[in-house]
Amino acid sequence: MAENIIMPQLGESIAEGTIVKWLKNPGDAVKKDENILLISTDKVEAEIPSPVSGVLLGILVGPGETVAVGTVLGQVGQSGEASTQKTKPIEQKSAASTPAFTMAPTEVPNFISELKELPAHIDTNVSSDRFLSPLVRKIASENQINSQELNHLPGSGRDNRVTKKDILVYVETRKTNPIKIPAAACTKMPPSAPASLSKAPTVEIPAGQSELIKPMSTMRRVIMENMLASRRASAHVTTFFEIDYTQIDLVRQQHKDRFKKEENVPLTYTTFLAAAICSALKRHPYINAEIQGDKIRFRRDVHLGIAVAIEGPEPGLMVPVIKHADQMNLRGLAHAVHDLAQRTRTKRIKPDELSGGSFTITNPGNYGAVIGTPIINQPQLAILGVGQIKKQPVVIEANGTDCIGIRNMGWICLSFDHRLIDGATADIFMADLKNTLETWSTVP
Repeated sequence: MAENIIMPQLGESIAEGTIVKWLKNPGDAVKKDENILLISTDKVEAEIPSPVSGVLLGILVGPGETVAVGTVLGQVGQSGEASTQKTKPIEQKSAASTPAFTMAPTEVPNFISELKELPAHIDTNVSSDRFLSPLVRKIASENQINSQELNHLPGSGRDNRVTKKDILVYVETRKTNPIKIPAAACTKMPPSAPASLSKAPTVEIPAGQSELIKPMSTMRRVIMENMLASRRASAHVTTFFEIDYTQIDLVRQQHKDRFKKEENVPLTYTTFLAAAICSALKRHPYINAEIQGDKIRFRRDVHLGIAVAIEGPEPGLMVPVIKHADQMNLRGLAHAVHDLAQRTRTKRIKPDELSGGSFTITNPGNYGAVIGTPIINQPQLAILGVGQIKKQPVVIEANGTDCIGIRNMGWICLSFDHRLIDGATADIFMADLKNTLETWSTVP
């Protein structure tokens, strides 16, 4: 009997995906778990395996088409078996015969067909009021092509979009045939932010206009919907605790150089926080639970989500999940945190690594925030926010006498669902977490 190939859930905040390319043609033999097609969303690109061994009977959704999660994309069955659904021939388009990629109405496949050519970091100073793929921005940045030139560069893609071919042709002809920019468009750019600061999202409003209106991307729309849905579903309450990280910092200073040399990953505060959270959650099952109708689902395992900020194709947030994080020691968590963050930012995260979390940690303190009040990542019941860690004068007791000491201090907060988690339950968990962090003694 034919087995359906289904558009999977590519993360808890994703409602649809786009077919980039079928890796097999109708009639080709496939093995179970062999990759059969490539799909993408605004957040991730992934190869999807065949659910069974057999033959690809037919394809229902072609390259460039965007469909909802759960849509049947094709069917796999036995040789000679007929597909139970109406299929259609698929023309696999090559980069040599088509523009860089086809833009879908929802802008989901914004840069997928060019993604593998990108470096780990892209210079985001090259801005424009029109849509530009990361690869086009990269080429423009490498060749010192400014935003005004990009705004006036004719594009051969859909809606006058500039393709890879367009920008490469302009690079070759720029010296002999530069783009003529109207005088009114030549405006002085504002000074750049200090190099020590993270780059803020930029939007360039065309010269002579007072505002810019552009379509909202699928990623931003889904984030908005999820934030509102979380506020509607959960009774949000937030509790705050101040943490003395001095003991952890002593341990970090003793081990971070050796750790970097032997493990080739940094020993960060986030790693200690992840380890402490996993330890505490094992003792506080209501924090690591989920509401399912009139039932409560208590988990034995800790699947820890780590919020990661991304810059492209526009600013956003992804939450990769460390599955069974409670079974890892500090070294394992350091590797997992570093690996997931790197692969998330370079669009190499896998679909199943973006869902299934039981608790989330987000760290706005990386940007200097003292603290924030994060929104719960549904269907979880709590999320921990981490504020900036810095040296502060603190009243401490030494030999029975109060005195002023310099300590590494920072705030953490827990946003929790008051439908199930009472204030006392949340505060007992936070007190346990605080004690775990402040009494750290070694690196296991």
